[in-house]
Amino acid sequence: MNQTRNRLSTIWNHFQTSLFPWLKEERGELTEKHQQLVEVLEMSQIDAHIPYVGLVPGRPMKNRCAIARAFVAKAVYNMPTTGILMDRLKSDSRLRRLCGWEKVNAIPSQSTFSRAFAEFADS
Repeated sequence: MNQTRNRLSTIWNHFQTSLFPWLKEERGELTEKHQQLVEVLEMSQIDAHIPYVGLVPGRPMKNRCAIARAFVAKAVYNMPTTGILMDRLKSDSRLRRLCGWEKVNAIPSQSTFSRAFAEFADS
């Protein structure tokens, strides 16, 4: 128990002294929800759990790591639908960038989100 507490203290210290100041400098002031999302993403290391798609013939797949981060954001922000998530990604540049998309036109379509969610569920 004490070892876990020390590990969590070390992680929290990293957030406060390194990660949040860097993000503030790179992305501007973060809201409490933005910070909460960053904490969840850092703790879960979601990108490590996304299967590598590799080079497949045909149309390239949208970035599954960014989509996975967006689904985490949907849960952190308590958004009931993917449509609401997509609207928020389009209007909140910091959230969009935290998920992995620099520009609005890089956000995938709702059908791509649905296919990715089905892939995540299967894996």
